[in-house]
Amino acid sequence: MNEIFKKAMRSALYLMSLCIVFWLLVPSLKTVAAGIVVGCAASMFNAYLLQRRIELLGQTVVEQGPRRVSIGLAGRLATVLLVVMIANKVPQHLDVAATLSASFYVQIAVFLITAVTYSKHSGKG
Repeated sequence: MNEIFKKAMRSALYLMSLCIVFWLLVPSLKTVAAGIVVGCAASMFNAYLLQRRIELLGQTVVEQGPRRVSIGLAGRLATVLLVVMIANKVPQHLDVAATLSASFYVQIAVFLITAVTYSKHSGKG
C-alpha cells in the first residue's frame, strides 16, 4: 500500500509541475492551472492525513484491541471546503471548478493505481 501511495503522490507532483508550466506559458489558462495546483496540494495533504490516521488506527487496534475510532472525515472535508472557499473568494486567481475537482486527485489516483496493480497480479495467477 505504501508503494501505491508513493506513486499517487508522485503523479500529483507531476501534474502540479505541468500546471505550473501551463501557468507560465499559457496566460488564458492561469486561473485553471492555479486552481489545479491548489486543489492537488489539498488532495496531497488529505491523503497524507488519511495515511497517518490509518497507521495510528492500526497501532491502536494492535495494542489495545478493537475500538471504535474515526478516521477523521470531517477534517479532510474541511480542507476541501477551505480551498474551495478560497478559490471562490479570489476567482480572478483560482478557478473554483478546477480547484474542487483537483481536490480529489490523489484519492482517485490511488484507486486507479490499485485497480491496475491488482488486475495485473490477478492475470498472472
